[in-house]
Amino acid sequence: MADEPRVGKTGAAILAADYNLDADILIVTTASGRPVWRRAVKDWSAIPRKARVLTAPPKQGEKLDGVTIVGWPQIGEPRMRAALMTRKFDRAIYDESHYAKNFDAKRTQAAYGDVIRDGEVLVARSSIAAGAKGVWCLSGTPMPHDPSDIYPMLRALAPHRLTADPAKDWPDVTKYQEFLHHYCVVRMKKTSNFRRIPVVVGGRNLDELRARLEGFILLRTQKEVGIRPPVYDLLPLLVSDAARRQADGDIDAKAVLAAIDAGKTKELDVHLGELRRVTGRLKAPAVAAAVKDEFAGGLDKIVLAYWHKEVGDILAAELAEFGVLRLDGATPPAQRGPIEQQWLTDKSKRVFLAQIVAAGEAIDLSSAATLWFVEPSFTPKDMKQMSLRVTNHTQTRQAVVRVCVIENSIDEAIQARLMMLWTAIREVLSA
Repeated sequence: MADEPRVGKTGAAILAADYNLDADILIVTTASGRPVWRRAVKDWSAIPRKARVLTAPPKQGEKLDGVTIVGWPQIGEPRMRAALMTRKFDRAIYDESHYAKNFDAKRTQAAYGDVIRDGEVLVARSSIAAGAKGVWCLSGTPMPHDPSDIYPMLRALAPHRLTADPAKDWPDVTKYQEFLHHYCVVRMKKTSNFRRIPVVVGGRNLDELRARLEGFILLRTQKEVGIRPPVYDLLPLLVSDAARRQADGDIDAKAVLAAIDAGKTKELDVHLGELRRVTGRLKAPAVAAAVKDEFAGGLDKIVLAYWHKEVGDILAAELAEFGVLRLDGATPPAQRGPIEQQWLTDKSKRVFLAQIVAAGEAIDLSSAATLWFVEPSFTPKDMKQMSLRVTNHTQTRQAVVRVCVIENSIDEAIQARLMMLWTAIREVLSA
């Protein structure tokens, strides 16, 4: 299930499990998703099931009935993997299943099994999936970076889709390297005088891959279920000439923009480095001033998305008078739910500071219809996931997402190019 964020993957999966009369269910999810699923089981299921969050391997003889929720990092631990492999579940649900996109990762091996000879053989009996009667994968971004990300899911759950079809002139792509080079454009990147590594720079044969996936993926957009998509725009910020020069630094602007145009967003950190952090610090006070103006003009609430901790610190201090809630990587999972509910119900809390990765999934921020990116992520998936936090079925207002930029700077040029990328990243999945 590859529905867009806020369309309702969690509720749909629980209702489907009810329909199938699944009694014992294993849910593998993110740290932030664990309390969300525990609450959702109670809210959505018509079948009374107890739900537990498992943080340590179950004791020998301990029964895992009802709903068991565990984190992706935990299943990669040998003792947890071994304990879960011995259990028989009616259903295994892999939430945010793109976390298992690489067979080199322990969590992917735990989820799907161990590959031999580059995927020619999959030892499925060593996986958690082997003990489940059925497996459902949920992800709004099943291919977060490139088409090769979906290989483990197909190899484990639908291997017949990777075999040759002479009638359609499809080759056999059961092995990973065959899949990678058939559906991805790969270039060798020099990392030192003695080392070069393969890097995916684009896709190929995407119509064929889309045809192989037909019937395997269910994807509903927000528009299809009646949710209005956000309106996207840039928000230029006025800063001093000295600050703008500092933000531009001495980077090679042509190289940066060329990397974006080629889809090589992973290379931007190499070009920008520390300058990215400096730019965030320069923008934060200007953003705070702009937010104060918006509140003076009648705005009720706003979500400010950022990347670096010090940027969040500046925003928290500058906007403290307006009631600030904050969620970042240091927020304990148990506090996410209460913070979310306070934001949705407490009108005195008018500013939500959302660290992009920590707050980009499994959280409803739709009591605000305005979201500003103080700092961006260079990964399109992160930007889209974060932007859809302010949309859902109950959002009665038009959601507006703006990317804050320093006017007439390289920052403005970069964000304008990136915006074109992260508003259209799912070519393979689109009809």
